[in-house]
Amino acid sequence: MHRIQQEIIKPFEDIRSIDGTFQRKMQEHLDQLIKPVGSLGRMERLACQVAGIQKTTNINIDPAIALVYAGDHGVVDENVSQYPREITAQMMDAYQRGWAAISVLARQAGCSVEIIDVGVQGPWKHWSDDQTVISRKVRPGTRNFVKESAMTHEECVQALQVGIKRVAQAVHDGYRTVLLGEIGIGNTTVAAALAAALLQESPRNMTGRGSGVDHAGWERKIFAIDQALARHLESDLDPFELLSRLGGFEVAAMVGTILEAARLGVVTVLDGYITGVAALLAVRMAPATVGYLVASHQSHEPGHHRVLAALGLCPLLEWNLRLGEASGAAMVLPLLRQSCAVSTEMATFQRAGVNSSDDTGVQMHCAPVKEPYPFSLPERMAVYRAIESRRDIRHFLPDPLPSDTLERLLQAAHHAPSVGYSQPWDFTIVTDPEMKQRLKELADRERQVQSFYFDDENSAFYLRLKLEGLTEAPVVLVITANMERGGPEIIGRHTMEETTLYSVACAVENLWLCARAEGIAVGWVSLFEKRHLRRVLGMPSHIEPVAVLCLGYTEHYPTEPQLKTVGWAKPESLRRLIHWQRWDETTLP
Repeated sequence: MHRIQQEIIKPFEDIRSIDGTFQRKMQEHLDQLIKPVGSLGRMERLACQVAGIQKTTNINIDPAIALVYAGDHGVVDENVSQYPREITAQMMDAYQRGWAAISVLARQAGCSVEIIDVGVQGPWKHWSDDQTVISRKVRPGTRNFVKESAMTHEECVQALQVGIKRVAQAVHDGYRTVLLGEIGIGNTTVAAALAAALLQESPRNMTGRGSGVDHAGWERKIFAIDQALARHLESDLDPFELLSRLGGFEVAAMVGTILEAARLGVVTVLDGYITGVAALLAVRMAPATVGYLVASHQSHEPGHHRVLAALGLCPLLEWNLRLGEASGAAMVLPLLRQSCAVSTEMATFQRAGVNSSDDTGVQMHCAPVKEPYPFSLPERMAVYRAIESRRDIRHFLPDPLPSDTLERLLQAAHHAPSVGYSQPWDFTIVTDPEMKQRLKELADRERQVQSFYFDDENSAFYLRLKLEGLTEAPVVLVITANMERGGPEIIGRHTMEETTLYSVACAVENLWLCARAEGIAVGWVSLFEKRHLRRVLGMPSHIEPVAVLCLGYTEHYPTEPQLKTVGWAKPESLRRLIHWQRWDETTLP
C-alpha cells in the first residue's frame, strides 16, 4: 500500500457496520404501530436502516445537504462526449442563480445545495457573496487516461481530502443527511471504466450513452475504455490505484465524502452511475461503509444496475434518469423524511386504545418473529443479487477450481431440503479429460437427434449451441437421485413419488446460487439419454441422473439469459402466472 494511501485510508479501516440492535428495536416499534405488520414495506426497512445509522429510534434525516462535486476529464479528447468541457464551467453560473435542476429540486425537497469545484477545466466567475458554488480545485481537469494516469497519487489524495473535509464540516454544522452528486463532461466514460475494472466486466456491458451520444460515439467510448484498461490493468490494482489511474477529481472527492460520512454516522443518499461507482470504491476500501448508503434510483446507464447489485443496494426509483447533480437523490429525500415521520408520529395500538384483534377474534397484529440469526440489509440484497444474476454459462476458462471452493458448493447442495429428510442426492465429480470427452460425445449425439424435432431455422440455431463446456470446464459434476434411499415409505412422498427428484433439484439450485456468489460459472447440460449416461458412469438402474453441471470460471456473465437474448423465447409476465385462490382466477386482488 502506498504511504500516502495508507495515511488517508487508515482512519476508515475501523468503520463499523450500522447498529443491528437499533435496527431490531425500530422494527419492533414499527410492528406495534396501528397497521398490519410489515404493511409499509420498504419504508419500514428505510426507517430501520436510519435507526441503525443514527443509533436511535427517534430518527430524523433533517437537515439535509446536497454536495455536488464538479470535475472535467481528459478522456474527452477521445471524442467520447457530445458536449465540450466548457459546459461545466458555464453551468457554475446557472448554479449560482438557482436555475439548474438540482437547484429547483432541492428547493422543493427542502434541503441545501453546495457545488464544489474539484477539477473544472475552464474558468468561472464567482459573482456574488452566495456560497452555493465554491472552489477547491485540485487541477483544471484530469489527464487523458487512455495515454497516462488520470491523476497522480498526490492529486488523488488531495481530491479525497476535499470530500472528507467538506462532509466533516457539514456534520459540524448540524447536517444529518448528505445527498451525493456530481457534474462533469466525460464522467460516464470514467465511471464505466472504473466499474469494468472493479467488477471485471466487459466495457461493452458497462458503458451507456451518457449525455446522449449516438452509436458511433458509444463505440468510441468503449474503444477508449478498452485502451485504458489495456494500459493500466497489467496486474491486480487496489481501489486507490484504480482511482488514481482512471478516476476523476469529483469521483475521488465523493469517495472521501462517503467514507467520512460513514465514519461520522451520517446517512448518504447516492444519485446515479457515477456516485454508485464512487460508493463501490469506498466499500472496497472499507466494507462496512455500505450500510450507510441509500440508492436513490437506478439510472439509464446499463452498468448502474451491476454496480448497485455489487453493493447489494436496491434503488428506490427507476425512472431512467441520467442527469446527475444529485437530482435523483433530491427526489427521494421526501421518502426518507416520510419514513422517519411514520416511525416517530404514528401511534401504537396501546397508545391509540385500538384492539389489535377484530371482533371475530382474528388477529390483526402479531408479534414479530424472533429470528435467531437475522440477516442485515446487504446480506438480504446479496441473496437477491445471486438469484437475479445467475446464468447458464457455455464457455469456461481452463483455470482449476480450488478444492475448498468445490467443497463449499457441495456442502451448500447437501443443505438442501428433501422430502422426509431422505437426502437422496449423490455427487459424481468428473475431472478426467477422457471421461469428459465421452460425456461430450454422448451429448453431441443426442443433440443431433433432437434437432430433427425443430423446423429448419430453429434446428440450425439449436445445432449452433456449443457443448465445449463439457471439456473446457475443469469440473463436470453429475448430480443424481437415489430412488431407493430411505426405504419404500418416506414421509411426504406417498402420493407424489417425484418429490425425490424435486429434492435433488433443490440441491442443484443451492449449489448454483452459491457458485454465483463465489464467482464460479455453471452450465447445465441436459442432452443425455439416461441409459447411456448410466453406462458411461457405471450407475445402477435405480439411480436417476438429474443434472450434469459444468463448473469453472468464465470471462463474462451475460446480462440476460442467452435464449432470451437471441430471441428463442420471451420472458413471461409474473402477473399472468399468478392465480388467486383458484386456477381460473388470475387477477390479484
